[in-house]
Amino acid sequence: MEIIKEKIRELEKLVEENPLRLPTRAVADFLGINEEGLKAALTRGNAPFGFAYQKTDGAYRVMVIPTVKFYLWFMNTTGQQVLRGE
Repeated sequence: MEIIKEKIRELEKLVEENPLRLPTRAVADFLGINEEGLKAALTRGNAPFGFAYQKTDGAYRVMVIPTVKFYLWFMNTTGQQVLRGE
C-alpha cells in the first residue's frame, strides 16, 4: 500500500505546483506514458480529463488538462465528495 500512498503524494505535489492546468509532459511522466501518446489521446477526445483545440488552420494545437478534472479522474471521486471530506 505504500506505493499507492507515494503515488497520491506525487499527485498532490503536481497539483500544488500547477493549480490551474497541468503540463502534458508532467502528466505523461506521472502516468508513465509517452507524451506524444497523451497528446494524441487529448486530440482525439479519448482522455476524459482533458482536451485539445486549434484556434485556426495551421496553428499549433493547444492541449488543456485542467488540474481539478485530472485530480478527480485519477482519484476516482467527485468534487462533492472532496468537499465533504470523503
